[in-house]
Amino acid sequence: MSSGRGEFAFIATLAKQLANVPQSLGLADDAAVLDLGDGRQLVIAADMVQAGVHTLADATPAQIASKALRTNLSDLAAMGAEPAFYLSTIAWPGAPMPELTDALVNQLAKDQAEFGIALIGGDTISTSGPMSISITVLGWAKGPILRRIGAQIGDDVWVSGSIGDGYLGLLAAQGGLEFMPADARDYLLRRYEYPDPRLALGAALNGVAHCGLDVSDGLFADAAHLAAQNDAAVQIDLEAIPLSPAAQLYVAHESDRQVALLRLARSGDDYELLFCAAKEERPAIAALAAKLNLDITRIGRVSDGEGVVARTDNGNLQTMHDVGFTHF
Repeated sequence: MSSGRGEFAFIATLAKQLANVPQSLGLADDAAVLDLGDGRQLVIAADMVQAGVHTLADATPAQIASKALRTNLSDLAAMGAEPAFYLSTIAWPGAPMPELTDALVNQLAKDQAEFGIALIGGDTISTSGPMSISITVLGWAKGPILRRIGAQIGDDVWVSGSIGDGYLGLLAAQGGLEFMPADARDYLLRRYEYPDPRLALGAALNGVAHCGLDVSDGLFADAAHLAAQNDAAVQIDLEAIPLSPAAQLYVAHESDRQVALLRLARSGDDYELLFCAAKEERPAIAALAAKLNLDITRIGRVSDGEGVVARTDNGNLQTMHDVGFTHF
């Protein structure tokens, strides 16, 4: 049963009553930070993935585990941290068949090799409910941590990669988007099932960006987090939002382009990085995009006001009240 207050009100209650230590950062960022006193900082994040909520109900255990690890790594990326270790807690529905456990282990081994991280502990139980995997990641950082706070009025707003692919990947997984070529649907499905944490970008943004976070709840929803943390408005130009070729096919297929863009901006599961930086950093960000071979797009600016403000195709500014997904 819903509390009637919502997910983020609950988190605020946790922060006020239980997380009253500096290391928690008020539960307002993507991870907690512990200063080790030797110039390094230990960055810790935890997140859960459940079949039927964050994946399709019939997703394989290997897919669920990989998404759980990758989405947690995205939280490290958002703080500019380098991955080191992780713990996993797995709730299996019933007694799993050996081929399922073997596939899960093999997939995580591939992910560990790709992202430079190692398992150091956890727990495994059986459940009568759907499969759930909770991952806690630990990473290292030196120097200033990239946080959600720090934006300045007049800052540029940037986002990496492309927006809307996660949502469209879900549609593809559900059998939709039949008008698209098979390779476009396969691309979107991959983006939904196996998101790419932007670890190299996050580490490189320390000293360049004023603040940032990862786009998990949706571009508008996470821009709203930045706006709230910085007592400012985040203006986003709808036409500047970067779209993959597959997402461009989707928008072109829809009868109302602006409605389609708003839908993609409100959708989650992209795991890109959204950040604010001074105008003077534009050359540095362009050089960073070239170095990483990653699109980084300027989509708006920080201004006086509050919330998320979308600039529509006719130049009008519209405050967004429905910004995206929450769990309750």
